[in-house]
Amino acid sequence: MDYYRCYNNARNRYYNACSEINRCENRINELRNQRTQKINQINQLKTDIRNHEQALDGVTQIIRREESVNAKILDVNNKTSQAATNYIGMVTSSDAPSKNLSDVYNNETTTTRRTVNSIFENLKSRKSNLETKIADLKSRLRAAESDLQDIENRIRSTESDLQSWRRNKTNASIDMEYYRRRMNEAG
Repeated sequence: MDYYRCYNNARNRYYNACSEINRCENRINELRNQRTQKINQINQLKTDIRNHEQALDGVTQIIRREESVNAKILDVNNKTSQAATNYIGMVTSSDAPSKNLSDVYNNETTTTRRTVNSIFENLKSRKSNLETKIADLKSRLRAAESDLQDIENRIRSTESDLQSWRRNKTNASIDMEYYRRRMNEAG
């Protein structure tokens, strides 16, 4: 038997295993860095979702008050009309020229109502934008969590490969020692 050739084959397997061990260790380190980055991304997405959900809750609470605000504006209008009617009654009994208070405050009331409606429409638009953004963030979170799971699987697979290459290195080392002894005994 050619112990020298067998020794060289074992030595080649040994060096190949050493090379693959280094490759696996480098790959594991790279994957661990990716995992850290992905975890940071997931944490940031969770924070963004929480912040957007809090903003959405605030906007929703304000929008719920729209009826109350409109009712109060209507109440002010009714009271202004009553005051105008009473004022006209008082002025009619005197010789002073009179103005209709409803006409005087009508522009103010219309402007106020328009402004309030514009504010609530803006809030409803923002609510819709927040809901869309939250849905997008949740979708990105699911994708990032899936990516993280994929990275974890690749780490486990590479660690398994690493163990296999370490066994190959140990076996090659044992074979090298065996054939080295045989070569020494032969001659």
